[in-house]
Amino acid sequence: MSVTSRNVTGGVSVGYTMTAKGSVSGAKTTVYFVFDAEGAIFGADSTSDFSVYVDGTKKSLSWTVNKTENWMGSPIVVKATSATLTVNKPFFALKIEKGSSTVCNKTFSFYDIEKAATSATAKGGVMNGSTNSTVTFTTSSTDATYKVTFSLGTYSGSATSSTKTVNYKIPKSWCNALPNKSVGTATVTCEVLYGGSVFKTITTSLSVSVPDDVVPTITSVTLADKTDTPVPSSWNAFIQHQSGLRISAITCAGAYGSTIQSIRIQVGDQMVTETYNASNLPQIDTVTQSGSLTCTVTVMDSRYRYGTKTATVSFLPYAAPAFSEVSSERCDASGEKDNDGTYFLSTSEIEYSSCNDLNSIMLKVSYKRTDAPTYGSQAAITPGVNVCGGGNLNTEYSYDVRYIVSDQFSTVEYIDYVSTAVYLMHFLHGGRGVAFGQKATMQDYLDCNFKALFRDDVFVTLDDGSRFNLRALMAGAISTLLSNVTADRAIVSNADGKLAVSPVTATELGYLGGVTSNIQDQIAGIQAELYDSGWKNLTLSSNFVEYSSTYTPKYRRVGEVVDVVGAVKPTAVIEGSTDLVTIFTLPSGFRPKSVMVTLCQGPGAAEWMLHIATNGTASFARHRGAGAAGYTDVATSAWLPFHAIFLRA
Repeated sequence: MSVTSRNVTGGVSVGYTMTAKGSVSGAKTTVYFVFDAEGAIFGADSTSDFSVYVDGTKKSLSWTVNKTENWMGSPIVVKATSATLTVNKPFFALKIEKGSSTVCNKTFSFYDIEKAATSATAKGGVMNGSTNSTVTFTTSSTDATYKVTFSLGTYSGSATSSTKTVNYKIPKSWCNALPNKSVGTATVTCEVLYGGSVFKTITTSLSVSVPDDVVPTITSVTLADKTDTPVPSSWNAFIQHQSGLRISAITCAGAYGSTIQSIRIQVGDQMVTETYNASNLPQIDTVTQSGSLTCTVTVMDSRYRYGTKTATVSFLPYAAPAFSEVSSERCDASGEKDNDGTYFLSTSEIEYSSCNDLNSIMLKVSYKRTDAPTYGSQAAITPGVNVCGGGNLNTEYSYDVRYIVSDQFSTVEYIDYVSTAVYLMHFLHGGRGVAFGQKATMQDYLDCNFKALFRDDVFVTLDDGSRFNLRALMAGAISTLLSNVTADRAIVSNADGKLAVSPVTATELGYLGGVTSNIQDQIAGIQAELYDSGWKNLTLSSNFVEYSSTYTPKYRRVGEVVDVVGAVKPTAVIEGSTDLVTIFTLPSGFRPKSVMVTLCQGPGAAEWMLHIATNGTASFARHRGAGAAGYTDVATSAWLPFHAIFLRA
């Protein structure tokens, strides 16, 4: 609170006082001075001994002598009062001299400037236009007013308060000053004012953050089939295994200064991500699923924030046509089966995808003599029963029959066979060959198309002239198998290449009972489950060092489970952001099946994110100090403990 009287005597002077009296109103100060000595020894020879300076300029003031005392026969002024001085300032530099002595030399005000703030702290920083960012001055003054100016890039804004707490809502438009990150540092200029004039300026900083709702947007997306699709445009449909899916057009934008960096299209587990280029948008070449599928289009901006838009796309199921039944048999012209027929009866059944009746099939058949190099012309038939061949099948030859079915996308071929006419016995014309049950067609062969029953011995002569009785050989082998083999034992070939009883016992064979998969694979699996690597020290990147020997970063694998634990501290201050800063890399065999993200404690009540990628890279990001609205910087002394457990890839 302002006063009306101040002792302005400076230093350690004793014996007299110089008192300023008056008042202050706004920026106008009215003041006069009273000199009061304890006796003549401390008095002034005359009032001309007094000089008053304001902001370095000497003022012409008249003085009234209020009291004198005699000193060695001369009157000495022991009390005097100056004329009133008006200064159009709330505070100013005041200097008063008494002869050659300086009585006062300081900043003077009737306001309580001696209680002016010496420091200020800023908190908040969310740039959403509705949340207060607060600056608090350390002061007990009641006379001052306070002005705070926030600056970020080209943006600035101010707020004034008559109390030591000043609030300001940072507009969301300021996010434009941070186009490539979510957290930045604003300059805060804090001014202490008396009578409307700045008495002191304090500069501090404030961590400001882009609010979570500032994300890139997708206004519209147009999806289309891949550029080289085999699906006719008239179908106006997507077909499984044939159609792709691409973004043919998109309207998207960053938010408050950010720019789109990448774009992704995803259908089920199929996904393509590319650097954003409006003239080269991503495409999934072939969609392998069918039904009503959710397509998600995602854009990422320069702040590593995401915007998405989803749509449902229907894919009609499709599989290549397949023959479920095919047969080709000799028949007559009416289709009656006839071993001497010169036609063949074609019976076929085909499964195919109709694609909502958009797709159809065409079945063609052709044939040739088995010994001919090429097929004849194709004839179109419908699946089912057809009489083919035109009466041109010679009964003395066999024929290969080729069926070709095709739809809009695929062609499938099937080869069948029509035998010669049935002969009881036939000799090869012009050569050596005989056949039973069909015409002889092969040189130097006995060709039997009947079931054979031999009631007596059958002898076979080998190339070396030796002969053996096939019947006796088989009878001996069967006898050995039925009478000479030990029960519940395995059969092996011995050193002479003959059948023998294995030394493996029935008990040992019993160990294999119930085995349904490779035993060695099972053993390897059990060994993997029992595996224990023991604790191993991690090799840290240059960004971090071990916090202390008590918290040495290390890792261990027991079976399929990996355990990572320790604590680190940065080698340099890390700016608070979403950027990933590498801590260490896990070796192969100790890496997670999928990306792992876990929240870790930081210094005090701070927190941070540990990110472990499938390539083993473990990274630091998103540090947030206690109570902070946005991400905050991390000092080199910060304690950053971590502990993660996951299944290895």
